Amino acid sequence: MTRNPRDNRAFAIVCDSLCDLPLPVFEAAGVVPLAQVVRIAGTDYRDCVDLDPSDFYVQISSTHGQVNTFAPSLDEYVDTYNRLVAEGWKDVVSLHASSAMSDSFALAQEAASRVTGARVEVVDSCGTSGQLALVLACLVSSRDGGCDTDEALARVREGALAARCLVVPAPDARPTLSKLRPKPGLLRRADSLRVRAMGARRLFAISDGGESREVMRATDLQRLAGSMARTMSSYSQVVGPLTYVEISAGVPRLLSIIEKPLDTNEFVSDRAAVLNTNPCTTCQLGIGAVGIAYMPSSLLSAREASGILCMQD
Repeated sequence: MTRNPRDNRAFAIVCDSLCDLPLPVFEAAGVVPLAQVVRIAGTDYRDCVDLDPSDFYVQISSTHGQVNTFAPSLDEYVDTYNRLVAEGWKDVVSLHASSAMSDSFALAQEAASRVTGARVEVVDSCGTSGQLALVLACLVSSRDGGCDTDEALARVREGALAARCLVVPAPDARPTLSKLRPKPGLLRRADSLRVRAMGARRLFAISDGGESREVMRATDLQRLAGSMARTMSSYSQVVGPLTYVEISAGVPRLLSIIEKPLDTNEFVSDRAAVLNTNPCTTCQLGIGAVGIAYMPSSLLSAREASGILCMQD
C-alpha cells in the first residue's frame, strides 16, 4: 500500500488473510494482507496469492497427500512493517486471528519489536474468518472516519471483545488441520473419526476469549442452524441488534439452511456480506463448512460493514 502524499489517514493497516476477504477487497479498503501459507504435498503456496479461492475448492477435493496451514515467516512480518515505514507511515495497526488458534499474533508481536522508525500496534482479534473480517471493518471504518490511532485502537479492541462466531465444519474436515478443534492429538483424531462414522456435524462457538467450544452435534444441519439462531437471539437480548456475515466454504446452497431460522421476530439482525472462505480457512474447516459471525450493530452497522467488506476497485 504505497502512501499518497495527500493521504491524511492516521495509520496503515495490516491484516491476516484468515479474514476470508479476497485480494481486491484488501486493496480497495487500503489494507495490507499478510498471506497465510498452505502446504500441499510438501509445496508451499501463499493464501489467495498463489491459490485462487474459487479454484481451490476443486483443487483440495482432488488433492492426495498431506495438506497443512501455517503463518508466514517472521521475516515476512518484519519486511511488511519495514516496507510501510519506508513509505512514510509513522503508525501501523496490525490485526490478527485469535492467538488461541494461530501463531500469527505472536509472530507479529515479535516482528513489531524489531521495527524502528514507526509505532506498530499488534491487535488480537479474538476470532477468525468472518469474525476477523468484522473486526477489520471496525478498524477500517475508524481510520476512514478520521480517528487517530489511539481512538481506532480503542474501538477495534472493543469490537474484538464483542464479536462472535458460530461455525459448522464440514463432516469430513481433517482433524489435524482444524485449529478450531478443542481436543489435541489422538483424542481429537479419535473423536473426529467417531463423529464422522455417526454422520454427525458439530457446531463450534468462538467467544470473546478467542477460543472455541463445541456447542452441540447433530446429523441434521437444520438443528444446528436453529441452535445458531437461538445463540444469536440470547446475545442480542444483551447487546441489541446485530450485524452479521455468513461464511461459506464452497457449498453456498447450505447458507439457505442457516438463514431460515434468522427470519424471526425474536431479535433484529442485518446481513452485511457473504464471505467465501480463502484457501487457508477451507483447509481448516473443509469444503461444505458454514457459519455466521456477528457483532453489535451499535459498534458496526451492516451498512458500514458492507461498504468495506464488499468493496471492489
